[in-house]
Amino acid sequence: MPPRILIPFDDSEPANDALEYAFDLFPDGEFVVLVVVDTTSLPYIPNTADDTEPSDETRELLAEAEEVLSTAEAIGDERGIAVETRTQMGTPAQEILEYTESESIDHVVIGSHGRSGITRILLGSVAEVVVRHSSVPVTVVR
Repeated sequence: MPPRILIPFDDSEPANDALEYAFDLFPDGEFVVLVVVDTTSLPYIPNTADDTEPSDETRELLAEAEEVLSTAEAIGDERGIAVETRTQMGTPAQEILEYTESESIDHVVIGSHGRSGITRILLGSVAEVVVRHSSVPVTVVR
């Protein structure tokens, strides 16, 4: 059974590098590309269990996520590799960790912006949180 590889993706240069690296590192892998819509920027966090219509801002963020996923699919298509795509809403590190646990992921390959010092303290590091708390191996690409 091929390993299931999760690649958190935001269409940044580090995320693109991580996707390409994952393809090279796991030539026989099944790839899941995950975009997390960061709800910390929303004034109201939608309850996905509600049947209410999502706000215009939420719809816009989800549309942007679809565009980002299309980019990942195109990168896979260029290499002849199929990728499964998913979108989650929430805090990026938490959603990545929860997805890893709930979907039988074997390995995470994540890009890092390589921030240091005060910038890292102020902005945090999704990759660092994932590395510290993941129950599966994590490869960080810079």
